[in-house]
Amino acid sequence: MNPATVPDPASGEESIKTMKLYTDIERIDNELRGMGINDGANIEDPRVLSKIDSMHYEGDDAILAGIQALGLDSASKVLDVGSGFGGPARLIAMEAQSSVVAMEIQADIHLKAQELTNRCNLHGLVHHRQGNILEDGNSDLGTGSYCAVVSWLVFLHISDKAALFKRCCDMLKPEGGKLFADDFFMLREFSPEQKVSLQRDVFCSDLPTREEYIKHLEASGFRNVRFEDRTERWTTFCSDRLRTFVADRGRFESVHGKPSYDRLLHFYTAVLNLFQSGNLGGVRICAEKKSAGGN
Repeated sequence: MNPATVPDPASGEESIKTMKLYTDIERIDNELRGMGINDGANIEDPRVLSKIDSMHYEGDDAILAGIQALGLDSASKVLDVGSGFGGPARLIAMEAQSSVVAMEIQADIHLKAQELTNRCNLHGLVHHRQGNILEDGNSDLGTGSYCAVVSWLVFLHISDKAALFKRCCDMLKPEGGKLFADDFFMLREFSPEQKVSLQRDVFCSDLPTREEYIKHLEASGFRNVRFEDRTERWTTFCSDRLRTFVADRGRFESVHGKPSYDRLLHFYTAVLNLFQSGNLGGVRICAEKKSAGGN
């Protein structure tokens, strides 16, 4: 997960912030203990982590859709931008046997992801890297060597879409490289209150419209952009998530405590309100890198 650089409403200055969703790192170990998996113990079936190691919508189906759309297999080398706890990277490794570089900016999440991958015995395929895709000094990542760049609900935290998409394009092989991402976009102009919620609760700003999104991709070196609107599905997902979370309050608070429950309740409610406003949209992007000849 890449924290957003967003204007601080109080000071007017930009600062790096961390989403409410990603502050309680200990929730991973708490849930594992509840499954009977002790601290540091091997995790025989990594799929048991799916509900606690991923921070996107539609669970494993979203990752499997990426694997299928990109045609990933054992010969594929993949870069996961904003890889979080490593759930998508591990699932790609398990399902497609692909080699994945999982890049995460937040140090504590990066370390926990690395630990989980080791415990799942997937360190031979999933290689964790702490860093920011936009920063210089990433030449050792393997510029121009990936068949795919993937990301799930991370790009929305990065305001400079032109720089982001250009860097993603640069990472792809000159021929046949593809981008696959789940992201947010703006359906209609947000109200002042919604803009504040986006900044303070979701930590994103300057979301592009559909037309602006596609223009950014094409200007950055992509073609054949597939813009799949997922707004209706994600609104339903967020509604179901909130309802299930509230129903599970007793168990959740007994395992993680009330402060953690309150933080997540606030976040889940804010995101659902934004989707239900009709102004926030969800999209699944798939695009190809233009060939050296520009086609």
